[in-house]
Amino acid sequence: MLLNIFEVDISLNEIINEIAASQSEAIVMRNGSPVARILLLTTTSPQSHYPLRGKPITIAGDFDEPMPDLWDALAE
Repeated sequence: MLLNIFEVDISLNEIINEIAASQSEAIVMRNGSPVARILLLTTTSPQSHYPLRGKPITIAGDFDEPMPDLWDALAE
């Protein structure tokens, strides 16, 4: 949906309701050029950003020991 900036100024609440109902977006134009986009804000749970948060981990006892294969590769 393309909207003039004056339309947005007058009827922002109605525009937001329409965007929420149709799950679409609106482009706000000023002097024929796009200046803003109004879109539906989707909420995501913080857990979706960090899927491993709260999961148990195991660290090997020798995780900080030198890796002979790596040292051999670096020596070549």
